[in-house]
Formats: sequence, structure tokens, C-alpha cells
Amino acid sequence: MQAVSGSDPFMYRLINAGKARELSSNLVEDYANLSCCVVGVTGKLARDDRRVVAALTQAILEAHDYSVKHPEEVAKGFQAYALNTTTEEVVAILHDHTHGHHAVGAALTAEIATYVRDLKTVEVIRQSTDANAFAAEITADVFS
Repeated sequence: MQAVSGSDPFMYRLINAGKARELSSNLVEDYANLSCCVVGVTGKLARDDRRVVAALTQAILEAHDYSVKHPEEVAKGFQAYALNTTTEEVVAILHDHTHGHHAVGAALTAEIATYVRDLKTVEVIRQSTDANAFAAEITADVFS
């Protein structure tokens, strides 16, 4: 195997077993201070029922904050749904993640624009795409 891309717990296990070395991830360098996850809803729902989207988003943000402050409790609760993992492993993985950072509103739009610019450099998004306009088009400030 020359290279692999994956997610936890698979990658966590490979790295900890010495079978792989992390070259980079979305948790280091410039990306460590950017949101790694977003809530995706239809434009119609975001426009027509903003309160529902705001409540859903708020609940997810609170869950992320709780996982940062109480990783052991989250890991214990996760065990009811987990396959082939331990509480200790889940705690270790949670300590590596950036669930405590979650941009909203204009800050999220700016972070998405950063991702768009980077995706342009690897030709995933057309060079002619205006990163700021694209980010503004696909995000909604559900808290204002």
C-alpha cells in the first residue's frame, strides 16, 4: 500500500499500529481552524422554515460542545451503537477532532469560501468560480 485515505476509527487504528503515517488531514495547519462539518438542508427548508433549521443546527452545535467537554460520556453512550470499538478508542479519537470549532453566519461563509478557493487549485471547482459568491449562495445564516 502506497497511500490511503479514510476515516476513523480505521485510520486511527492504522496510524496507532504503526502501519500508516499521517501526511495531513483536515485537522492540521490551516484546516485546523476551519469547520470540518456542516448541516445540509434544502434551500426550500432554509427559506421556508428557518426556525426548524436553526433548532436542528443549535442542537448539533450543543452536541459538539458536549462532546468536547465530556468525551468519556459521549464514548460510553456511543458504545450502544458501536461496532468493534472501545470507549477508550472513541475517547482518543474525540480528543483528536475539532468539534469545539463551529462557525456560523458570515464566519461560516468565509470558511466555505476558503475551501472553494482550495478546491479550485486542484481543479474540483472551475477556476472561473467566484469563491465568495459561491459560498454566499450555498450558506444560510439561520441564526439572524
